[in-house]
Order: sequence, then C-alpha cells, then structure tokens
Amino acid sequence: MEAILFGSIGTLVETSELQRQSFNLAFKEVGLDWYWNTATYCKLITEPGGMKRIKNYGENNLSEPEIKNIHALKEKHFAELVPEKLYLRPTVKEVLNYSKDAGLKLGFITTTSQNNIDLIKTGISKQLDFDVFDLVTTVNDVIKPKPDPEVYTYALKALKMSSENVIVVEDTPVNQRCASNAGLKCVLFPGEYAEIPPENRYNTLTYNLIDKLEPELQHV
Repeated sequence: MEAILFGSIGTLVETSELQRQSFNLAFKEVGLDWYWNTATYCKLITEPGGMKRIKNYGENNLSEPEIKNIHALKEKHFAELVPEKLYLRPTVKEVLNYSKDAGLKLGFITTTSQNNIDLIKTGISKQLDFDVFDLVTTVNDVIKPKPDPEVYTYALKALKMSSENVIVVEDTPVNQRCASNAGLKCVLFPGEYAEIPPENRYNTLTYNLIDKLEPELQHV
C-alpha cells in the first residue's frame, strides 16, 4: 500500500448535526415552513450534495436561484456554528501520524466546496495541519461530483498511483460504492448519522479507524 485517501469531510469530523441545524436556519430565513428533524436528515444524507437535497425535498418546485440562495444561507449559518465545535474523529490522528511515519501518501478526496474545506481547516486547525495531505480536492476538480467516481480517477492521476496500491476511507455506503466503482478498496468508517446496510452493521467499527485499517497497515 502506498496511499490512504480520506474520502469525505465526515471521515475526519462529525458535522451532520451542525449541517442539519444550518439547513433549518436557512429555511426559516427564507420563509419556508420546512424542518428537517434528525430522522429526516439521516435519510436525506444517504445521497451526497446539499443543493440536490433541497431540490429533491422541494419536489422540484424551487427555482435554481432559490436553491442556490438557500444553500448559500445554509453555508453562512454553518460557518457561524463551526468555530470551537469541531473535533477529529477518534483514532483519525493516529492513522494520519502512522501513515506519514510509514511514508504513505495522504489524500483528502472530496467534491465539496472550497468554502467548506476552508471552514473545516479553520475549525480543526489546533488539532490538524492540513499540509499533512499530499492532495486535497474540491468540486472544482471534477465535472461530475460524488457519487460519480470521477474524483477518484482524478486523484489517482494526480498522485500517480495505481488503484491496487491505494485504500480509501469513506463515511457512507453511497460514497463507499463511489470509491469501489473507481476500482479502489474502501473501508467504511460511518458517521453518527450514516445509514448502514443490515449486512454491514456487525462488520463495521464506527469509532476505531486504526483497528479497521490495521490489516492493511501491516502490509506497508
């Protein structure tokens, strides 16, 4: 193995509850009577993409400018909620440190916005220096965002790696399939709000990533 690719913001930090609150504040600000409770949000995040969720939930009754405005307001509220409330998920730092000591490449392979990346960087700056990553991607690097596997194809080319020498860490089953569709082995490290398939439930260590990766790390 030559590289570990962290595939989503949720593989590093838990943000789902802050994101949910931010959406609800945005809905209130524009006068929508929508409210996404925890159960609703858990179902919505089975598919990536904030604007897509707004569009689908509104059953295509909102215009594109309205959707973009709601999403921009959501990001504004998220930025206000993030400071002092983000923490690295358990054992993530240990995996990052081990990888660097072993000479592995590290990637943070997302299709979120640069604004969201900057928020996360700021929110966990005391815990993690983002320079640890050899490659950080955003939605600007691809034509088709996740769940399309394009971003992983891009990452392999950018890092000059072959798929058999890379392992991915993803936080939801749909993103795990995205990596698999790019021909990559992927460990599922689900977040608190991730919906886990029944057949995977008892084979998933939610909070201990380093144990989950241990069989791979032994071959470094």
